[in-house]
Amino acid sequence: MTDTAPVRPSLDLTPFERWEAVTLDGEHVGFLHRVLDGTLLTTRMGFAPTPAQRRARPELPERYLAQSQVSFTADGTSWDWTSHEDSAGAQRVRIDRERAGLDADVLPSYAEYLLLAVAAADGPVVVAARLEESSPLQGGLRMPRAELRPADAGDGDVSVTVVADGAPLGAHLVRDGAVVASDWGGGTASTPVAGRAEATEGLDEHVVTFSGMPLV
Repeated sequence: MTDTAPVRPSLDLTPFERWEAVTLDGEHVGFLHRVLDGTLLTTRMGFAPTPAQRRARPELPERYLAQSQVSFTADGTSWDWTSHEDSAGAQRVRIDRERAGLDADVLPSYAEYLLLAVAAADGPVVVAARLEESSPLQGGLRMPRAELRPADAGDGDVSVTVVADGAPLGAHLVRDGAVVASDWGGGTASTPVAGRAEATEGLDEHVVTFSGMPLV
């Protein structure tokens, strides 16, 4: 990693809604749902490994449900607050950026998605500090230095790898300015689908119910 100053452009806050199917070792086990409405990005995910997967890998949870939100400034140059809650914790975390004394170049991890296409088009986009929203549930705030590293994937596609503290956290395939596949490591991947029905087809009933709850 270079020692050059971080470069992070203003975020594109054009509204969108996207659903993804999450697979573990090739089996459909969960969903990922992102909605950008005005200046608020809501990301919700849920997955439930199969019984066979849990027998083979005892560290896997029966199911995992999570929701995070990031409220950006109107010009997309920074953010005001972020919140996170998941089924592994007993409380909701909310972090107000200015009250917590965080610099404007700190970026919540769930907001990285908005930079993937920019990194693919314009070259490396360095995020000075990657805020791990759930970290207060385990202790103090974690903000490892992170970098989005693009690489030619052939046929006009670009692979953007997110690296924090020297360790890869995920690789995202960008095609014509859109993320078409994500590899999260450990056999977990996700791909965009047409909507909620396809993203949740055949999933654990608790995961399906969670996917349809109002966004709050």
